[in-house]
Amino acid sequence: MSPERRFVVLNDAPLGDGADEDLLEVTAVARGLTDLIVASRDSAPFTLAVDAAWGMGKSSLLHRLETTLCAEPAVSSVWFNAWTSGGASALEGLIKSVLLRFDRNVIRRALRSMSRRAHLIGVVRGLGLVVASFFGLGRVVDEMWQRMSLDAQARNQIKGVLRDAFGAWMAKGGAPDGRRLLVVFVDDLDRCASERVIEVCEAIKLYLDVPGVVFVLACDQSALWRSVQESAGIGEPAAAVEYLEKIVQISYRIPAPSPEQATRLVDGYLYRSGTSGLFDEALKYLIIARSGRNPRRIKRLINSFVLEYHLNRSWAEIGLENLVKVILLQHFYPDFYRLLVNPRSTDLISEFLEYHEFRATLRQGGNAVGGLLESKGLHPGAGLAELEAELPAEYPVLAVDRDFVALLRSIGEPGDLVNYLQRNPLSTVLPPAELRQGSALRGFRVLWIDDNPSHIAPLVEYLQSRGALVDVAADRAGALAVFERSTPHAVVSDLHRGADDAGTTDLAHFRGEGAHYRGPVLFFTSREPGAAVQSLVRDLDAEGPTTDADAVIRWVERIAALTRVRPG
Repeated sequence: MSPERRFVVLNDAPLGDGADEDLLEVTAVARGLTDLIVASRDSAPFTLAVDAAWGMGKSSLLHRLETTLCAEPAVSSVWFNAWTSGGASALEGLIKSVLLRFDRNVIRRALRSMSRRAHLIGVVRGLGLVVASFFGLGRVVDEMWQRMSLDAQARNQIKGVLRDAFGAWMAKGGAPDGRRLLVVFVDDLDRCASERVIEVCEAIKLYLDVPGVVFVLACDQSALWRSVQESAGIGEPAAAVEYLEKIVQISYRIPAPSPEQATRLVDGYLYRSGTSGLFDEALKYLIIARSGRNPRRIKRLINSFVLEYHLNRSWAEIGLENLVKVILLQHFYPDFYRLLVNPRSTDLISEFLEYHEFRATLRQGGNAVGGLLESKGLHPGAGLAELEAELPAEYPVLAVDRDFVALLRSIGEPGDLVNYLQRNPLSTVLPPAELRQGSALRGFRVLWIDDNPSHIAPLVEYLQSRGALVDVAADRAGALAVFERSTPHAVVSDLHRGADDAGTTDLAHFRGEGAHYRGPVLFFTSREPGAAVQSLVRDLDAEGPTTDADAVIRWVERIAALTRVRPG
């Protein structure tokens, strides 16, 4: 490898935190949200939730939104990271963050207002010494909070103190209509423990619900629903949703990048890391499809390559393109990768490709012969079922995954690569799928019925990465086999198989005599159905049909949030 070629790690800095290029293309969205917030100034206080799953760019959007908002007249901002804000309670931390946005004169006016409340005179006298001193504003706010927290009756009046402080601050004007606006950004709320989530909600609703304040929360709302249900003692899932609806007045869901946006995103990450020349269009397509277009997951994959190369430069002789493909196998097909690097295994790449050819020949009506049957101790006329009984259980599912098959076929000298990998497995270790990207769907069981598994593979991978247990069935028989083993919490089904509307026919069977399944169902289709089919879907007590992949993810998350699931 030429000495001038360098590969570098990508960091996780949000847009506006050292990453100036808008690869996530959030500027236009930030501009639209800014216009909405400024136009709704008279409606403040209110709360806007920026909703998305792990790694989908919530913080990047918040940083760009803060920049755009603060360019508006008489708009100020406060940033509070609920996850990294230290050991103090979130209630204390958030309120202090807001108070520190004011100058000392504003706090002094608020304290004078407090003095008119008879039971707070003692507190104010103590504070007067601090305010008059040369200590900074942070010390004033700390002292103010400490004394109030010692007096329960005084603490009950903190909203009045805050209202007076906001009144004094807003009276300074500066806006065309004489009104100022304070936008409080709360990031990483969905990473917090349930008790901390409730503290933030309490601060927003009980103490900071004052004119002139807009809250912008970055969160995965399905995680918040569960936190509220766990910590607030709310028994019914619907009640948890109602609780949050009192806190959040409007939500914006960040969609997954479009194919074009995802391509630009991957190209940008590859350029920054110095790896552009190693990924052809087919590999970039695979990354986009299998990552769920998740920016953080794409970065982690590229960083895995960079790490492996720097730890083992001999990959330059083995072939950096092959290292890329092994990384893809590890990230997107971890079960196959674990089999591949087992020192007791044979050359599974060549074995799988021979199996795939055997399978294709039989399906085309030919007579499949070859060394694979002999190597497994089978007679020359053995059928597919006999062969598959001697092969890893993953093979039949992987055989219908065109991306996987194409990836293996593109590997040069697979036998040499497998021998090298078994002596030098990758250094990076991925956590189990149910633990990756958080566990928002951990233990939630989904049955997905579709006769084209490769079409839905990215969505299935994404649900699994969030902890969901996903069974894929190609037809009614496969679905019935799943129902015999367990009852899924939700079913996603295609509508059309060939020329038939088999999805509704199968659901009618599942809902009918024997009642194999009575739970929630969503139909996902690639083409719009007619009115008659839509009516039949409603009659079967199902949802959809939808052609929107993001809508499927949101539906599963909503059903999971409203379903009590014991992890494990």
